[in-house]
Amino acid sequence: MLLRNLYIIMIVPIILFGQGPMNGYGIGNFQSWQSPSQGGMVSLGLTPSFQNGVSLSNPSTWQQLKYTHFSIAYYGLESDLRKMNIKNGFSTLQSGQLIIPIKQSSALGIGIHPYTYQQVALLDTIYPDMLAFGDTLDLMRGYYQAGGIIALDLSVALTLFEGNRIGATFQLLFGSSRQHEKLLLNQVPVTETSRMSYSGLNIEFFINRSFSKNLDMYFQMGIPVEPLDVVYTDFYPFDDTNKNTYHDYTYNLLNPGYDFPHPQDTPNAKQIRIKNIYQPASLAIGLSRLLSERFQLSLEMKTSKDFADYPIDLPMILNHRINIKQVASIGCIWLPNNLSVLISDKFTIRSGLNFKKYIMDGWDSVQKVKIQNVDPITEFGGAIGFGFKFKAVGNQVDISYYYGIRHHPSTLRHDFGDERVQQLQVGISLADLWFVKRRQR
Repeated sequence: MLLRNLYIIMIVPIILFGQGPMNGYGIGNFQSWQSPSQGGMVSLGLTPSFQNGVSLSNPSTWQQLKYTHFSIAYYGLESDLRKMNIKNGFSTLQSGQLIIPIKQSSALGIGIHPYTYQQVALLDTIYPDMLAFGDTLDLMRGYYQAGGIIALDLSVALTLFEGNRIGATFQLLFGSSRQHEKLLLNQVPVTETSRMSYSGLNIEFFINRSFSKNLDMYFQMGIPVEPLDVVYTDFYPFDDTNKNTYHDYTYNLLNPGYDFPHPQDTPNAKQIRIKNIYQPASLAIGLSRLLSERFQLSLEMKTSKDFADYPIDLPMILNHRINIKQVASIGCIWLPNNLSVLISDKFTIRSGLNFKKYIMDGWDSVQKVKIQNVDPITEFGGAIGFGFKFKAVGNQVDISYYYGIRHHPSTLRHDFGDERVQQLQVGISLADLWFVKRRQR
């Protein structure tokens, strides 16, 4: 706890990097899109963005698939904090998903994807020296966190009657993050490590109502079944003499010496369970209309709220969390012509604009009071995407690019200013025919 108390003093003079400031709020930065087809339209996942009538994120549309699809996507992000002259970037696997339509009346699906990203690095840059007992000590303080929460989605879809389809997704949340707090005194790092392991369960319901061949409406509601819990493990501080970030008794020729104290001489790690740190509920509505045989226009709106009390026992880097998120988007898609043999008719073109508003609350660890009426974070951005279908079953390659400007309020203790966000997504979907009796040879 000694190092944690020191961080209360140093929290202002820092530089933040990793994957951007949003990773430091609450349980991290939430994943916006699960596929490049969805990202190319900045869709909320309700309206069709993958194929005509189909969204990979909306189970109530999967009955319209003719073939089983296995999809995998890769994702890269760059965040530019121009006021602080800092660029952050990373890339990772965005999602993996298997969708199995059954006789175009029902469907099953399983998918896995990141739920939040939590990688963050903090460094003190203001006070490099400290005077103690008549001697000047070189001083550097830092906080490093990596990991996040993963979502495993189990989905089912049914057709009630013509033009009315429903779906549900059970979302199992799990994962962990590891924290390193370092105080570097004369090049000897004093380190305290901790680990947070997460578990929770959400459920989402979807409805697709077709009013005509060209007009559809979509609804989504998400509720928590088991609010997110965390097991917090705090390990004993140690001098990381060999500078390998682990508490061990290994000798390093480049950094001679052994960690102190010996790992066997330290007390057992302290472990506590913090319940109900995140309890999300959401409502969304979408509308799609085919303006021509191949051109679709979509509108979507969504609001989500965390109904959990502010988890004051949970270590948070920036002492704030995203309590309410509101999103509106408009997108369009130029669909391929499935009957044409021309290469140019096999391309899909997507584009869209969105607006996001993040409303926060926080906790003042000094005054021991809740921080309310915080100015929101706002974001405006646009995207463009392309897809290409190949082979008779409809294999598909998709790519999308997003550019957004995120405004962080100056009223926060950390004035990050405007953040430029760029995201690149690439994915492939492979199709096959299942649940059909094949002729014997």
